[in-house]
Amino acid sequence: MAKTNDVLPSGRDVPFAEIEATLARLVRDGRRRKRSPARALTATVIVIGGTPRLAAAAEALEQLGESAGVRAILISEGPHTAPIAHVTENAIAIDGLAPRFLNNAVAALRLSSLPAAVWWRGGSIEALDDLARLADRLVLDLEDPDPAWRRAADVFETTALTDLRWTRLTRWRSALAHLFDLPKVRDAGSSFRRLSIAATDRDAARLFAGWLRSRLRWPADFPIDITADDGAAGDAASPLTRVALEGTGLSITLQVRQGRGCLAAAVDGLDASTRIVPLGDGSLASLIGEELGVRTRDLAFEQALAAALEIHQ
Repeated sequence: MAKTNDVLPSGRDVPFAEIEATLARLVRDGRRRKRSPARALTATVIVIGGTPRLAAAAEALEQLGESAGVRAILISEGPHTAPIAHVTENAIAIDGLAPRFLNNAVAALRLSSLPAAVWWRGGSIEALDDLARLADRLVLDLEDPDPAWRRAADVFETTALTDLRWTRLTRWRSALAHLFDLPKVRDAGSSFRRLSIAATDRDAARLFAGWLRSRLRWPADFPIDITADDGAAGDAASPLTRVALEGTGLSITLQVRQGRGCLAAAVDGLDASTRIVPLGDGSLASLIGEELGVRTRDLAFEQALAAALEIHQ
């Protein structure tokens, strides 16, 4: 059975009441060993999810810690009211904590003088609602996002909410938005008749389609076609592989170029209209690092999500 030491292999087991004292001692010991100042902490990141997903998150935050120090609190839900914690210098893993004690544990362990971000990788929806009140930013990162997405409207006024799928779509959104800087594309905005998306992640495709629908003010019956793609034709790390926006006399295509780590954005019928942009670093560390740098609400995401919830494919 997976345990907290699978999440923080180099940590040590301590009772909950001794976490802060142990952290302080580890920091002092680390400072003496390194003979250099300890990294300044800039935020608390609370990660909730199953043990395998917590381990991946812990590794990403450790990579991120090389440039920006964070205190990581990694918690999986379970039946325990007073579980043993596993602790390293700047991270705490708690295995099997009863959901009703989640708020208390986070409130006790977060650094109250610094921003707190919740990275939600799984768990009970009721606990999500409660924990949102303690967070300055809530980042969803779920295999099945629908249950959390449908609670999003209740969270928008409580904390700044986003989804890591939105972050993965940044280059796609940027590439398409830049094409709309072209006067002929901008003027043709109302002439588009169909959107087709090939995707390795159907929920990301819904979010992208929701963004376009909300930006271009398409009616509810606008034709949107989403098809599954295993990524063999493009970059498997990208949530989308191809987007086609078909209009009267003008069409737009965005497509991953196989093996090149870049995205080609083209407008059919216009000279010099193809643009090549890098897909960028799609690693978990890079994505969460980008989100931790944001502090404000993202109204474009909120509107895109509301529209995505109305797309059933």
